[in-house]
Amino acid sequence: MDFTLTDLQRAWQLNGQSLGRELGVDSSAADVIAAAARAGLVERNPDLLAAAVAVEAVAWESAGAAIALALHAGVLNGLADNAQAAALARGEIVGAIALSSDDVPSDEGGRLMGRASWVAPLTGNGLAIVGMRSGDGLVAAAVLLDAPGITQEPAGAAGLHGLVCGHLRFEMTPFTSAGPTQPFMSRARVLLAAAGVGMGRRALHEALAVARGKTGHGAGGEQTVQGLLADAATELDAARMLLWKAASAETLSLGDASMAKLASTEATQRAVARATQVVGADSFRAGHILDRLSQDVRALELFAGRTEALREAVAMETLPRT
Repeated sequence: MDFTLTDLQRAWQLNGQSLGRELGVDSSAADVIAAAARAGLVERNPDLLAAAVAVEAVAWESAGAAIALALHAGVLNGLADNAQAAALARGEIVGAIALSSDDVPSDEGGRLMGRASWVAPLTGNGLAIVGMRSGDGLVAAAVLLDAPGITQEPAGAAGLHGLVCGHLRFEMTPFTSAGPTQPFMSRARVLLAAAGVGMGRRALHEALAVARGKTGHGAGGEQTVQGLLADAATELDAARMLLWKAASAETLSLGDASMAKLASTEATQRAVARATQVVGADSFRAGHILDRLSQDVRALELFAGRTEALREAVAMETLPRT
């Protein structure tokens, strides 16, 4: 497979880099999406690899902004073409996704009842996709965050500055049916994997700067440091290849999306841990980029499929059946 970026994909990557530099670490999700729309990074049915490289570029500067962009794109491109989708495409409202299946509301006569856990980003003017019990199955429901009968319960997250996470309670809340959950989840997993690769590569960059003597002194032992950096670089490149493979497929599968997110999550977690060893005590300083990344990286483990759920999806789709 040819992984050379097209001119379009390269343009999205460059625009993502510019957007990341423009945004502050604490930028709100609404500000992120409005700025992304102005930069041409919010579009109906875009090239998925173009969207992924843009998200990865934003994550270099801000994990919270990258995840907000990833979730917004996942919502926008799973919806049918309607007024809500048009508002999302213009950056006027923010797309959010329920990222855990611990709590799932139910359809009670055409109204939502119950609770959705770990929805992000919570905003005053957003559209959330939540899993909903309907009959014997689980389907996606689109609900406006300012709809009647909805209560937001923000939760103080340890990381992801600027991104408000929390829970939603529904009391006979109107919603719009959005079809199966799989298209939303598959796209979200690919774009969250892209955010992870961006975070991991930033951690590796910080460690390389120290190892090359640019910003002080980290862990001793040249061979030890080389080994840590080589392992991090190898795993991140492998994760990026799986990400690009999934994003380049003619038809995105849940198995490929899950494999990409699984590889990205594990590679990024290890890259941050190895970078911390190389940088040393300086990484413990409040506000240091590795201090932020060590908190942000935990979201990858929990959002849009925990590790065991990802492994199950990969096994169900790709392993031989006996």
